[in-house]
Amino acid sequence: MAEPLSKTEIAAGYDQIAEKLAMSPKFYRLCRRLLAPQLGPNSVLLDVGCGQGRLLAEFRAALPKAELHGLDISPKLVEIARQNVPGAQVITGDAENLSFKDGQFDAVVMTEVLEHLGQPVTALRGVGRILKPGGWLLMTVPNRDWFRYEEYNTRRRRYQPVDDQWYSVAEVTGFLKEAGFELQCIRGGENLYFGGGLLRLGEKLALAVWPRLHQRMKRALFLAQKPAV
Repeated sequence: MAEPLSKTEIAAGYDQIAEKLAMSPKFYRLCRRLLAPQLGPNSVLLDVGCGQGRLLAEFRAALPKAELHGLDISPKLVEIARQNVPGAQVITGDAENLSFKDGQFDAVVMTEVLEHLGQPVTALRGVGRILKPGGWLLMTVPNRDWFRYEEYNTRRRRYQPVDDQWYSVAEVTGFLKEAGFELQCIRGGENLYFGGGLLRLGEKLALAVWPRLHQRMKRALFLAQKPAV
């Protein structure tokens, strides 16, 4: 078995693919719609694993007075995020060893990050530390409960320095509970089975009728809260 990559090697690997790392605009809009209603106009928000800063840009548009921070292990991605979101405070750092002050943030977002970490609960406990009491966490992961996971897993392309670990909804729910969070809602993202067209419209109808189907979509989004006391 190969030795795990060092943090320096991981950062260098992400530097090499920094221009390619992004989800769809629709995904970022969904994340913003889930979290923004919970936040005040002057909220302090951190994006852990901010990548190119696309989600930070969504929150800048929704909450122009908010204080935005970003963190990524890749210096190249940090540079891109700073260019994409002027005024945001974006730094290089490690999601498993956050250097921020206790209770510094009203909200933290972690989109498509947890699945690349060796110690997910450690990372979530760190997020809990830097959140204010009653603060919010929005986290997304690739969902192993997705209807097409087994089919997809046999042919998916693996190109990131740390291969992604697809988690079940139950696993992530357990991580959040172990780290001290209270889960508020679970929402699905991307597709349930089909990618688009008329069949995708049928999926949307099915999701409206049976909301629990959200837990069988390709991405799982978790909105959780740090207890107020």
